[in-house]
Amino acid sequence: MRDISFRGWPKAAWAALAMALQCLSGHAAAPEAAAANDGVSVAYFAGSDFSRSKRNAIGVYRMSSADGGLTPVVEQPLENPGPLAVHAGNRRLYAVSYPDKIHAYEIDPGTGGLKSLVEIQLPGRPEYIAVDRRGRCLLAAMYHQKQVVACPLDEQGRPEADRVQALDAGERPHAILGDRHGKFVYVPCAGEIWQYAWNEDGTGLAPKEVARHKPPQGRHRPRHLWFHPTKDWLYVVNESSRTVTFFQVDPETGGLTAVQTLPTVPEDVVKGSGADIHVTPDGRFVYASTREHDSIAGFSIDQKSGELTPLGQAATARGPRDFAIDPSGRFVVAGGTGRSIVVHAIDEESGRTKTKHTYDVAVGPVWVEVVGFPPPR
Repeated sequence: MRDISFRGWPKAAWAALAMALQCLSGHAAAPEAAAANDGVSVAYFAGSDFSRSKRNAIGVYRMSSADGGLTPVVEQPLENPGPLAVHAGNRRLYAVSYPDKIHAYEIDPGTGGLKSLVEIQLPGRPEYIAVDRRGRCLLAAMYHQKQVVACPLDEQGRPEADRVQALDAGERPHAILGDRHGKFVYVPCAGEIWQYAWNEDGTGLAPKEVARHKPPQGRHRPRHLWFHPTKDWLYVVNESSRTVTFFQVDPETGGLTAVQTLPTVPEDVVKGSGADIHVTPDGRFVYASTREHDSIAGFSIDQKSGELTPLGQAATARGPRDFAIDPSGRFVVAGGTGRSIVVHAIDEESGRTKTKHTYDVAVGPVWVEVVGFPPPR
């Protein structure tokens, strides 16, 4: 077991860490896992070379369902870790190892510990990965190569290296995500959103994009995107304009219609760039992060129209490239290019956030995933 370095933790946290490590090595029962009645939530953090310092591991933390507090469990060794993706139903975590490898892990639902399954190599450097909603395919956006990748997953959730598919995309593809119906895949590029369709057997993408969607007039450059869980609504954070755009999605053709664009920062802020965006699992709120301003903006969603109402901004970790919302929809967990992890509590009624915990860490994580598992029966 590698040495673990978490700065700023109290003695109680280190005691919990020691117990968790004993559990993982088979020397003791995990009291929290055995006694939990509300399931297990686990947060995963990966550093990268954006942090200007390397942490060659994925940090695994237990997350309290009561107040969102984080307790370090273990670090999974991984050289130059980058973007993460989780498929909770299959209990699989996927992690980029820069420059061009992806590792697949099996998640222990009781502890959050990771067991390595397979490593594959891609034809370029992925800056974003995602699993389609069916759990049948791993998707990747390769920013520098101007390509996207689709890789089928076998019955064990392992990427099939001999079936990797690479397709051309637009300039600087930043992310990739499938829609809620499992019909189309969307890729935000510089100045437009590319739309792809699945091939006939659903294990890859059709060889040519279906459409290219222009954002509204202005200096908008779509970066990340997230779908509403039950409605045909898409929310996109724009990098250079520090805005969020709401699109109506045609469920038949996948076509996008821009309806509304709102800023993620106050009007007098002239610097910063939009980074990441997520919708709460209940579909009531949207959150988007802005780098340099180092904030997360909140918006409430009108459940009839999909339009947004601003809720203001909350200060968060420095350089919040990526964040996650826990499966309960009660907490926002943010990392960044600084040396901290920040947990924000979401007010269930208003959607406004309040800083709940700030943790000092040796290297700021810039990729965050939170996964939840039901209690054992």
